[in-house]
Amino acid sequence: MSVFLTVASGLFAAASGMLYAAVMPFHAKELGAPAWVVTSLPMGLPSILSLVLLLPIAIFADKTGKRKEILVVALVLTLLANIGLALAGSWVALTLWRLVSGIPFAFMSLFALLIAFMLPADRRGMAVGLGMGGSMLGMGIFQAMSGYLLEVVGGYRGLYYLAAALAGLAILLLLPVRAPVVKSPTGISGRDIAEVLTNRNILWTGFTLCVYLIGWQMMYGSFPIVLTGVLAVPIELQTVFFAVASVMLGFGTFIWGPVIDKIGARKALFAGLMMSTIATFVLKPLSAKMWPYVILFWVATLGGVAGAPGASTVATKSVRLEVATLAMNMTFLFVMLPGIVGGVVAGPLLSGLGVGGMLLVAAIVQLIGAVMTLRVPEM
Repeated sequence: MSVFLTVASGLFAAASGMLYAAVMPFHAKELGAPAWVVTSLPMGLPSILSLVLLLPIAIFADKTGKRKEILVVALVLTLLANIGLALAGSWVALTLWRLVSGIPFAFMSLFALLIAFMLPADRRGMAVGLGMGGSMLGMGIFQAMSGYLLEVVGGYRGLYYLAAALAGLAILLLLPVRAPVVKSPTGISGRDIAEVLTNRNILWTGFTLCVYLIGWQMMYGSFPIVLTGVLAVPIELQTVFFAVASVMLGFGTFIWGPVIDKIGARKALFAGLMMSTIATFVLKPLSAKMWPYVILFWVATLGGVAGAPGASTVATKSVRLEVATLAMNMTFLFVMLPGIVGGVVAGPLLSGLGVGGMLLVAAIVQLIGAVMTLRVPEM
């Protein structure tokens, strides 16, 4: 029951921070936001605060073992940030509140770790897949309905209030969870922290994933604008297409978890990232047509999602269990940074080189990351 409640809470927690990601760029455009802001809103901007918080939160979690309590506090802040979005009257205010609404992304690893502590070590890939998959699935399910919900709740303000309610539901689901308290009996020393921060397995795997994700994030951040602004897809349909990709992030993580347990993290990472890279290269000459663009983006997403559980499995198996949060959040640093870089550069690339040029750059960057997985340690 605790595993189920943790997965369900993660589902609604992620939804509370990403429900509006597919439509927020259009809200920003209506408010006069510049191009780099528009393409950064889905993932880039909310990643900034997460990037700052990841390591301090991990150290505190490993010192105290209070991972569930930390999640509850984070969800309360998310709830308040969504209310702030509902009250924002300018693109500057929208941008600032979006920065704060990215708080859940600094804590998503804790959902996976709670489940990892509930399951045996030889099911680490499955545990990480359940924890991350539930969150990603939440993003997709609610994004799929965001275009429709926008009409039902009376516009952007109602959508942000709905997101706040989802954060409240995530809190209620988490409260009865019997969370294992795993911490070092002697506390976490500076030497323990340095051991994780300089771990070669974590650094190389994280850097590999970072390179690949810069390319994928270009596609992800620009997807709503390309479909509606270039391919003339109605916003209601675009939000569904965008959400299916997020659903694939969820189901893909569920799928890749057991695969990692069976064939190892390195092979799974190489297979998934190469699958994504090939799909992006094939997409370039077909980018003027809606269905090839959408389907190949989905394929690229399904392959690329192997990255998070693969890298997290390497990270948590490379250190003692007592510092697993710090190890996993080290990996998340490398996951968050591409969201910022990819989101910021996608707008200018799209304006200067067009869709085809942006896709070519994205594909080349993905290929470099995929090849780098060959040096990832086998775990």
